[in-house]
Parts: sequence; C-alpha cells; structure tokens
Amino acid sequence: MTEEELKQLARDIHGGSVFTDRHIRPDDRQQALPMVFMPLVMMDEEKINEVQKLLGDHGMMYEYLDKAGPRSINGLPSFFSLHTIGSDDADKVVGYLETLEAASDAL
Repeated sequence: MTEEELKQLARDIHGGSVFTDRHIRPDDRQQALPMVFMPLVMMDEEKINEVQKLLGDHGMMYEYLDKAGPRSINGLPSFFSLHTIGSDDADKVVGYLETLEAASDAL
C-alpha cells in the first residue's frame, strides 16, 4: 500500500469505519478470528499458511464495517471478505493512529 493509503486506513480505523483483528481481545483471538473473518474457515491449509506468513507476529487483518454481514457473533461483526497488511505496513498504520489519537486528545 502507498503511504497515503496507509494514512487513510488509519483515519478510517480511528473514525470507526474499519474493524481489525486488533479489536478482538487477545484471549479471544484464536476462537473469534474465523467467526469474524469467515474466509479463514474456507481456506485450505496452504492458503492459511500464506496468510499467517504475511501477518507474521504484527501484521493486520481488517475489513470495512459496511461490508459486515447482517448478523454479529458475540457482539462482533462477521465478514465474508478481508484484507491483510504485513507487519511493516501495520506498524506504520499504528503510528498514524497514535498521531491521530494524540491530536484528538489535545482538543
């Protein structure tokens, strides 16, 4: 993604129009991820390994909330699609989010 796309993603997360895997409590992640991001259930082992390699320890999985299905599971949205970014881009998004939150707090 370009820097501007990463900044826009941070704005969208900050504005509440994007749900990420980081919105799920760490203790619930393993069980909740496939229920929230349903394509994970339908992936074969090779594709899951590919996604895990891309995400590494700090990558990010996300989707825009307007793409959520009509039902939620345990208060979490469910999606039939998802996007991923690797750890380098995710770190940039987190940095942009911190800047946005600091600016909001300063108001």
